[in-house]
Amino acid sequence: SVLPAQMKFPIFLTLGALGVSHATEVTPVEKVITLLEDLKSEVEAEGASEASSYDSFACFCKETTASKSASITAGRDSIDLLSAQIATDTANKAQKETELAKRKANQEQMAIDLKNTQAQFAKEKAEYEATAADLTKAISSLNAAIQALQNAQPASFLALRSDLEKSLSLADALNLIPPAKKTAVSAFLQTSVDPIDPTYKYHSHGILETLENLLTDFTGQKTQLESDWTIATNTFNTMIADLNTKMSLNAQEISTLESNIEILKGSIAKAREDLVEAE
Repeated sequence: SVLPAQMKFPIFLTLGALGVSHATEVTPVEKVITLLEDLKSEVEAEGASEASSYDSFACFCKETTASKSASITAGRDSIDLLSAQIATDTANKAQKETELAKRKANQEQMAIDLKNTQAQFAKEKAEYEATAADLTKAISSLNAAIQALQNAQPASFLALRSDLEKSLSLADALNLIPPAKKTAVSAFLQTSVDPIDPTYKYHSHGILETLENLLTDFTGQKTQLESDWTIATNTFNTMIADLNTKMSLNAQEISTLESNIEILKGSIAKAREDLVEAE
């Protein structure tokens, strides 16, 4: 049957609405696809996040490893340097201790040499003074005896007997008078003759010549003695001054070595403490 015109329009609207509703309905397959796509996006997002975290962790590990490696290398370098320093300082200390021992031994020996030199100087000075006194006395006695003989004063001459005998003994010790002449002079000293007696004049002339020769010899001996003693004095003074200078310089070196050894001991002790900490 034919519907009235006014009823056809609502029917078409209803059918159209039903057609649209059926066309927009989601199917189960489409739901699965949507879920898979969402899951994929979520997994990709989580993967990107984990990749970022891994990159950060890997960077941290790399930096930490590099830092630890550098620290270990630095520690080994420090240990090597400290060990080398200890070895060097120990060798230097041993060398300085050996030198110190030698210098102390030298100082002791120089002190002994100085003492012996001063003692020898004093001994030779005493010998010089004694010999010089003997020569001076002999020269004086001979001058007086010669004067007495020249003036024909036997009493004065004989009064000098004791001093002349000492002079003759000194001359004999110095090999300045032949034994025969010494005997003649000694015999003449024992006589008591008149100066007018020809025998006196004869003997006195020979004695006078002997005494004059002795006076010349004694004077020469005294001059030589004084010259030799001047040289000896200069030599002794030079030796003593040289020893004092060497001892003073050596004492300074000893003090420096002792100070350096103490410094090295402190350096070695500090390096060992640092080495223990570094290890």
